Amino acid sequence: MNSNFRFLTYFFLRILTFFLFIFPQTYVSACEKEPETPDWRMTLRTIRNGIHKIDTYLNVALDLFGGDDGLCRYSCSDGFKPMPRPGYRHPPPNGCGSPLFGFHFDLGIPSMTKCCNQHDRCYDSCGRLKHDCDDQFQDCLETICRNVQRTLGLSQTVQACESAVKLLFDAVMHLGCKPYLDSQREACVCQYEVKKEL
Repeated sequence: MNSNFRFLTYFFLRILTFFLFIFPQTYVSACEKEPETPDWRMTLRTIRNGIHKIDTYLNVALDLFGGDDGLCRYSCSDGFKPMPRPGYRHPPPNGCGSPLFGFHFDLGIPSMTKCCNQHDRCYDSCGRLKHDCDDQFQDCLETICRNVQRTLGLSQTVQACESAVKLLFDAVMHLGCKPYLDSQREACVCQYEVKKEL
């Protein structure tokens, strides 16, 4: 939660900087200003563009941190339930990583990569809840560590496995909302989109 607070603080400071950049004339004293005729159309266009940019930033922040209620859910803006997109083909899974954020964990453990691939396919299935996909992913990863303990019985190996699982699962929990929402947008179609396509 601390990293979320830092991000939101940074985000709002960026918005403030944006407004200071867009409307610098507002912050110059009246003595320094030269009289000028206002161009109201230009001012309204600038305000409209500024609001559009803020809306875009807020949507990105909500995607990253889980929507307006703190949960990461995909829903249609028209209130209808998302439906599987006709003809949609699942992209190949990318293993344990995210091209969006530029990281890839090459764990060298095929069973962990298998868990990551199953998780990718879950995100790409229209209507699946992020929470359910993440729970399935965590169960898959924890099964690997239990098998390591049963097979090898070495506490150091089990601890290393549990550390890798925790790191991987934490990355999914904290950075997985946007990839989940992007996957759902690709895999699903909303009623209003169907009407537009006809």
